[in-house]
Amino acid sequence: MSDADSRESDEPHVAFYLPSLRGGGAEKVILNLASEFAARDYQVDIVLVSAHGEYLSQVPDTVNVVDFDTGRFFLALPQLAAYLKRSEPDVMLSTIDTANVVAICAKRVARVSTRVVIRISNMLSTKEANGELKHRLVHRAAKYVYPYADEVVAVSDGVKSDLLEMTNLSAVQVTTIYNPSVTEELLRKRTETVDHPWFAPDAEMPVVLGVGELSEQKDFETLIRAFASVASEQSVRLVILGEGDRSKRLRELTAELGVDDLVSMPGFVENPFAYMANADVFVLSSQWEGCPNVLIEALACDVPVVSTDCPSGPYEILEGGMWGRLVPVRDHNAMAKAIEAVLNDEIVRSTEEYAISRFSVHEVTNAYEQALRL
Repeated sequence: MSDADSRESDEPHVAFYLPSLRGGGAEKVILNLASEFAARDYQVDIVLVSAHGEYLSQVPDTVNVVDFDTGRFFLALPQLAAYLKRSEPDVMLSTIDTANVVAICAKRVARVSTRVVIRISNMLSTKEANGELKHRLVHRAAKYVYPYADEVVAVSDGVKSDLLEMTNLSAVQVTTIYNPSVTEELLRKRTETVDHPWFAPDAEMPVVLGVGELSEQKDFETLIRAFASVASEQSVRLVILGEGDRSKRLRELTAELGVDDLVSMPGFVENPFAYMANADVFVLSSQWEGCPNVLIEALACDVPVVSTDCPSGPYEILEGGMWGRLVPVRDHNAMAKAIEAVLNDEIVRSTEEYAISRFSVHEVTNAYEQALRL
């Protein structure tokens, strides 16, 4: 990792701009893309508003990290404009709405030829309706700023449709590219041993697994209620991986429902893939998504999945229920029945080959090369 802005190279120069490398889905996607572009001998920068987060240590030495070392997005605008003038990457891909708005504005300030491509990872309409005031203001600004991007990538057809309804973008400006969730790292790490007693070789109780930020969006409350219903009928345990502002409330809920001794919440773990590969069922309980990485990762780890049919992504990823069970959002009774069906199903369909063929970092990077015109 270097603080230099760029390295001398005759290869195409690609920059990725985002807030940080905290342990979220968008950050993981950028890490996967940057690593693959670097492996293909591109000159690659990851440009961060603040260089921190769980994924920072995973950036390969072949990728240059540029740190603006500021906590506020709009204070980073002049720094990003200066970076663009100084380094002049051929293309810059940004992700997360605030970063997208800043990236488009920075190009206009810098007056450079760098192509700015923005990646839309969630439904604008849902985030505007459910977000804090500052986020709603950003989303309203995005409606007017996004049409000035050189290219727009939506992570699912549902996100694309929502984006076209919410902005003045035309369909020809937006390309759907799913997330590069399946990597060699995933395929390697899924075979490692899980450092948790509930996954020991002699453990007899099946384990339900949830992975994600402990936030309103991910709605682990519904998963816990569904689990409590299942646990009242059969022996089962629940593990939820992740951190977030609803951690305390979730722990209180497990106590209220009398299942706190059956629920483990170890926080962020370096290798969730081994947990997925050893779980008996994986559950995505989100109220809304874009293209959930964890759902694709679970498919690649060949664990049976249950997912809410939330906007947007799960229906497309599971092809209408072909590769996993879909249940209504915030319906813990339907979720409990689906979990029970998986646990009691003697015939389990393998999902590994499907996930690798459709969502591998190699295939998705090929699509990004076309979108970025490299």
